[in-house]
Amino acid sequence: MELIKGEKIKTHAGYDWIKINCPICDLPPTKFVGKRGGAAHRENLGVEADIWACGKCGLLFANPMPVPVNGLEQHYSVDADQYFEYHKSDLRLSLGNLLIEEAEQILGRKGKLLDVGTGRGEIVLCARERGWEVEGVEPSEGFAAYSEKATGVKIHRQPVEKCGFPDGEFDVVILSAVLEHLYNPDEVVAEISRITKRGGLFYLDVPNERGLFFKVGNLYQKIRRTGWSVNLSPTFTPFHIFGFSPKSVKMLLTKHGFGIKKMGVYGGTSLVPDGSGGMRGKIEAQAARAITAVSNFGTLGTYIIGWAIKK
Repeated sequence: MELIKGEKIKTHAGYDWIKINCPICDLPPTKFVGKRGGAAHRENLGVEADIWACGKCGLLFANPMPVPVNGLEQHYSVDADQYFEYHKSDLRLSLGNLLIEEAEQILGRKGKLLDVGTGRGEIVLCARERGWEVEGVEPSEGFAAYSEKATGVKIHRQPVEKCGFPDGEFDVVILSAVLEHLYNPDEVVAEISRITKRGGLFYLDVPNERGLFFKVGNLYQKIRRTGWSVNLSPTFTPFHIFGFSPKSVKMLLTKHGFGIKKMGVYGGTSLVPDGSGGMRGKIEAQAARAITAVSNFGTLGTYIIGWAIKK
């Protein structure tokens, strides 16, 4: 299956390198941000890629884009608990309940809900237990099997744009911590718009790649003259492919017939684990936690959350 459209430049290190335009604006990126992965990573993770930004909407992405030769399973053919080791299940269940409760408040009722990218199935489980009619989408066979067993809910094992749902099938569609992993975000949001009822809800959350954590991190690398970027992870876990900001999210949603109901940012927890790197690595991890904590109190949080209504 073709994951992304563009001009193939080369095949190297298990990836096809594809020259692409911004999927939101269909324009070539104009601002070089820095290198990421391989030699351009403190732990030498992944393969080095060039990170660029769209000059119109600000979307960040590698160009040329490294696309796994063996498809998505090249990235996600791992045990679900291993991949989600930094995601506390109890916390995810608690947040899932709050999310479904908020959907009920905004929509004014329960209905039919689709969770796209179910992972371990916490949101699916919460919605089912609160009385919603629920389905899930999870292209990773391992994750889908885990989620289906844990929730007892049908999980479709292919991308949402390949599932063939009827027009206006769902009252609510959830895309939580997923869009940044996709090679075709424009196509996916277009499909979600098609299958969402008029007046229905679309929930989205993604990292804010223009947040304080990333601004300070890139400034730090500039001061060190490394030429590195701290944005994205196209060739290593957690495989963040595109980098969004509030501006690019709003442009993407508006493009596909959604009106913004509610949008905000929050700091969350640090994206930098305590890994290798010696004393410098420990200092960097501590600094990342401090910066993330500070961003909880401003407008430059590390994550974006938003509710949109289908017009």
